[in-house]
Amino acid sequence: MKLTFCWLMALLGVTQAHAATPPAYSIQTLAGSSLTGDGGPATAAQLGNIQGVASDRLGNLYLADTDNHRIRKVAADGIITTIAGTGTAGFSGDNGPAAAAQLNLPYGLATDLSGNLYVADLGNNRVRRIAPDGAIATVAGGGTDAAAADGALATGVPLLTPRNVATDAAGNLYISEFSGHRVRKVTTDGKIWTAAGTGIAGYWGDGGLAANAQLAFPAGLGVDRNGNLYIADSQNQRIRKILPGNVMSTALGGSPSTRLYTPIAVAVDSASTIFVGDSSQTVHSYTVAGVWSLVAGTGAPGYWGDGGPAAAAKLAGVHDLAVDLTGTLYIADGVRVRSVDHSRVIHTLAGDGYLHAVGDGGAATSAQLYRPSAIVLDHSGNLFVADTGTQRVRQVAPSGVIVTVAGTGVAGYNGDQGPASGALLNSPAGVALDGAGSLVVADTVNQRIRKVAGGVVSTVLGTGTAGSGPQNTAPLETPVRSPAGVCLDLAGNLYVADTLNNRVLRAPAGGPVATAAGNGAAGSQGDGGPARTAQLNLPGACTTDAAGDLYIADTGNHLIRKVTAAGIVSTVAGTGSPGGEGDEGPATAAALSAPRGVAVDGSGNVFIADTGNSRIRMVTSDGVIHNIAGSGAAGFAGDGGAALSAQLNAPAGLLVDGSGDVYIADSGNNRIRRLTPLPPAPPIQPAQAPPALVLNAATMAPGAVAPGELVTIGGEGLGPQSGVAGLFDSAGLVANLVAGTEVDFDGVAAPVFYTEYSQVTVQVPYTVAGNATTRMAVMYLGQPAAAATVSVADAAPGLFPQVFNQDGSANTALNPAPRGSTMVLYGTGEGLRNGANVTGLPQAAPYANPRQPVFLTIGGAMAFLAFSGAAPGQVGVMQVNAVVPDALPPGQNAVVLGLGTASSPAVSVWLQ
Repeated sequence: MKLTFCWLMALLGVTQAHAATPPAYSIQTLAGSSLTGDGGPATAAQLGNIQGVASDRLGNLYLADTDNHRIRKVAADGIITTIAGTGTAGFSGDNGPAAAAQLNLPYGLATDLSGNLYVADLGNNRVRRIAPDGAIATVAGGGTDAAAADGALATGVPLLTPRNVATDAAGNLYISEFSGHRVRKVTTDGKIWTAAGTGIAGYWGDGGLAANAQLAFPAGLGVDRNGNLYIADSQNQRIRKILPGNVMSTALGGSPSTRLYTPIAVAVDSASTIFVGDSSQTVHSYTVAGVWSLVAGTGAPGYWGDGGPAAAAKLAGVHDLAVDLTGTLYIADGVRVRSVDHSRVIHTLAGDGYLHAVGDGGAATSAQLYRPSAIVLDHSGNLFVADTGTQRVRQVAPSGVIVTVAGTGVAGYNGDQGPASGALLNSPAGVALDGAGSLVVADTVNQRIRKVAGGVVSTVLGTGTAGSGPQNTAPLETPVRSPAGVCLDLAGNLYVADTLNNRVLRAPAGGPVATAAGNGAAGSQGDGGPARTAQLNLPGACTTDAAGDLYIADTGNHLIRKVTAAGIVSTVAGTGSPGGEGDEGPATAAALSAPRGVAVDGSGNVFIADTGNSRIRMVTSDGVIHNIAGSGAAGFAGDGGAALSAQLNAPAGLLVDGSGDVYIADSGNNRIRRLTPLPPAPPIQPAQAPPALVLNAATMAPGAVAPGELVTIGGEGLGPQSGVAGLFDSAGLVANLVAGTEVDFDGVAAPVFYTEYSQVTVQVPYTVAGNATTRMAVMYLGQPAAAATVSVADAAPGLFPQVFNQDGSANTALNPAPRGSTMVLYGTGEGLRNGANVTGLPQAAPYANPRQPVFLTIGGAMAFLAFSGAAPGQVGVMQVNAVVPDALPPGQNAVVLGLGTASSPAVSVWLQ
């Protein structure tokens, strides 16, 4: 056997999964881009929520563009560039150029006197340093020694949500562990110490050692010229101060006259004046004389006041603060950075706020979207997008040109009975079309459902005040609470996902509003009974089918629910608990994670935006669920290729058109993407290819194959003369085409692990499950090379001959295993697992178990199995940890693995 087991254990690639019934899809972007203004004026750039801001001695300003996983730099001339992050969440790039590295939700920033920039890479639980030459490296976090004592290397310990950072004049680095309720200090020798906090949330310790004090979700940090450290102790509603000598001083903000509301931002200027930002959308200062004063913000959220007094301006949300050497205060204000000068006048320094430069009038693929939530398509091919973050509804014409049809980019409410393009919306999250072609919009924060007909906007449901009213009220007298989704049926009934009221409303044309599903109490009970008395939990979207059935994305319950025309509710998909397993099995036994989109095609197939898993899944009419798009890793990749290999990021709204194309509001990627069914691959005709042997890769014995089994195909002319191992493609996945060799089972491509002239090793796709036989075909250099029809079994177990003792050493006649010890065996052919069943996917915790009962005998005696499931990190490999029975004789003994009614050929082990 040329393909060794050791090579299999080393293989860590991922290949695509293939659906049993659905077609394979390709994926492409229709609208949205990563063009966010780099190289131009910072005031014209588009930013996500900015969670960190810092300045250096040269007058440069740095921003943590958190939603876009980037660090941006605003030079002294006002030009903005990206200096770190690719825009896709992940971890990569250490010791290389920061601009090519991946970040994951970067938060706080700090600079030191040497020109280094420190980044709290919160999603990666690390702090990283960008040197003046642009190289990035981890300086704290990423380790595994959770029990490490103070004084350990900072890169050898884990950090728990590092949120903010600060430096002092001596070059020490301070890190707030938000969920760890501590502040850590990294000294110049790279060692980490506890500066404050015990790790247990609470409030205690003023006047004592800071390391013995209690904090509760510490956030912003600042250091003054005397070396005092200030901590925004957010859930204690205070600013804590650590004096030199590590003594916790009296807290600020604890009395009624200086009340703070969840302070998360703090900065200190050269005069030791402290600036504090909190959830009241204000910034206050505290001088060394003990005087508090208002610096910026009225307390009313919004964006207003540039060029005037900062104290009279509106702020959207104060996320971070910084002060430069001139005393200018910088405020990370939502999607903008604003500055307050010595005269306390406020200006916008960076961020257009999606007001102007969003790409209207140009190609949609060059435009800027921000958190698009829902989509709908009219009969003329115009695509409408609820572009939630830009406070607009956008239209993409069949020509690919994008325009705004409702909203101005400013969050608010006005404009009814006037032009929709001049009206204000507030986080529109749902969009639908009625029978007359009018747009219906869930204007979520305005607590209204609004209609755009002939370019004029009006309110058709809701009072504008959040609430929950009685049944059978007029639409304009029916309060709603953050409605996130809308849909209509063929009879013209309007359905509203009244999200925070945990219900779906039904508004017939011209009739009163009543509840279609949900009794208002959050829960998941009621399947099989009347939908109006059942429970929902934060329903986020809905759709209907031709029969008048209503489908609900029951987001908080991690379910898709169905309400029949008779009003009876049932579950279509999901178990009620978050997860991602279950593909190729019953949809009601599969786990979803916070689904925010649902669509149904004319054949009754249900499409699900499995938001938390960053995948699109499909429930076919037989009730089986399949993954059709997304590798499961949140990110952006794959355009122009196979949808199963692509990366999505928190997909939300869905629609399916008449040709079977699936449109996705890829919310976290700020894009609209489309899945297009691919034509099935033409099968290889038996007469065109010579016969081949299909052997279990562990035993090299012929027989029936099982879903997911590793098999070795024997023949001639299957591949190159010399063996070639499987490679990774550009998306980091194991290729289905290796050195000219490709293999399919019933037209479904299989991942190729190894190929040479006389043999190929592949994994049988899980799509063969349930078939009596499968047709295997090998192509080499585009020509038929071999084919065979083989039987399919639920399980076809085979054990690899190499067995390992408890200490990890190979079991041999010279190294027998003690009785009572645990031996580790590996095999393949276990069939479907109680897990994701994704062809080619390396296994990660929690490790799936075979659906078939597992047993193992040693010397004819039943062994206790300490573990039997997917081998960690492996593809198509099963691991069994078996305890050697005490009563067995020493010497050579036979081992047999059983799965259900099938048993493996015996392998030998040696016992003491």
